[in-house]
This record gives sequence, C-alpha cells and structure tokens, in this order.
Amino acid sequence: MKKFPIALVTAVGLVAAGCGLAAEEVVLEPDANREIVIDMGEFGFGADLIEVTAGETVTFVLVNNGDNEHEFMIGRNLQKTDLGYPNGFEHDFFEDGPPLVDPPSAGMDMAAMAEGDMAGMDMSGDAASGDGAMSDEEMANMDNGDGAMSDEEMANMDNGDGGADEGIHAGFMVQRRPGEVARLTVTIPEEAVGEWDIGCFRGLGSHWDAGMRSVLMVKAA
Repeated sequence: MKKFPIALVTAVGLVAAGCGLAAEEVVLEPDANREIVIDMGEFGFGADLIEVTAGETVTFVLVNNGDNEHEFMIGRNLQKTDLGYPNGFEHDFFEDGPPLVDPPSAGMDMAAMAEGDMAGMDMSGDAASGDGAMSDEEMANMDNGDGAMSDEEMANMDNGDGGADEGIHAGFMVQRRPGEVARLTVTIPEEAVGEWDIGCFRGLGSHWDAGMRSVLMVKAA
C-alpha cells in the first residue's frame, strides 16, 4: 500500500498541564499551498495538535494509511450514547454549512441523515465521474462488512423510531477506506477561534477510545 508523507510536522516540548511532566507533541500547520496532510491510521491522525488561523482557507488532505476504514470529524463536547460509547460531538465545526470535499462522495452530513433526510447526504459520487450518484461499488459496500458501515450500524440507522441514537452520530464527516484520499477545503470561520476536537468514532466509538483523536487549534488572525 502506498504511504503518503506528512508535511510540516514539528515536534515541540510542552509541559503537560497540571502534572509538570515534559512531553513531545507533534504539531501540524498548513504548508505553502495551505494544505495539511493528515495520516488516518490505527489509531490516530498523525498529530497531537493541528493549528490554523481564523479567516484563512485551508485544505485538509485526508489519507487513510491504515488497514481499517476511518472517519474525520471536528467538533466540541464529546457525546456518548445511552450505552456509554463515544458517539460524536454536541457542536459540529461545520454546522453552518458543509465544506468542499473531493471526492464529494467522501463527505456525509450525518445530522441530516439522522433526521431521515437522505437528501441531506452527499451521495454525488466522485468528482471525476460526473455521474451525479453514488457508484455501484459504494452502494454495494454500504453493508457488506468491507466498507463504510458495520451490520450493527446499518441496523441502527434512523427509520423513524429513534434507532439512530446508537448507530449514527450527528455532524459532518469524511470517511475513507484503506488507501483512499480525500481533500476537505474550508475557510476557517472567524467565530471558530479556540480549541476543537478531531475524532473518529467508528467501531461503536472504539476508534476514539483507542486514541484516534487530535486537537484543532484555531488562532485569531
């Protein structure tokens, strides 16, 4: 499997808050092309901290170098289901509007999906295909165990009786299978200054619990 390099990685010595222990933290910042390459693997995003500036337009290049499907979500206030597993964020970073995703089929508005609004899901297919629909392969892989959703997640999709609570977490996400790449371009909102969490909640939250999380720090311009 082809591995992709991670650009602009810097290791800085920081003091862990409240414990006085020095720790090295991997920090990512946009390169000269305003891109940030993020390594989605088992189980992390290749960085402890990702720094961007409010008002700038950046592209997250999401590369799944792992052996499992992973997702990329940004938000605040971790949520858990009634069964206790991590299941997304209370506040979605993209709640004011979805970002530009290439291929479009990699992005999904899970809030709209949880409400039963399938029109709110982006199933427009790869940008290069121009066919305006999810590919046959993507449709076939929705529930066969080798792609996007586990059988349990498929069973728990919202059918109008509230079943989505245990299977679908609200918010905008980008999903990639092993070896796949997606580009997520967004202009960082001025009001987003502060700290956000990045996470993957696949496997009923087990990816998050295994450490697949990072921090997005939005700095004031």
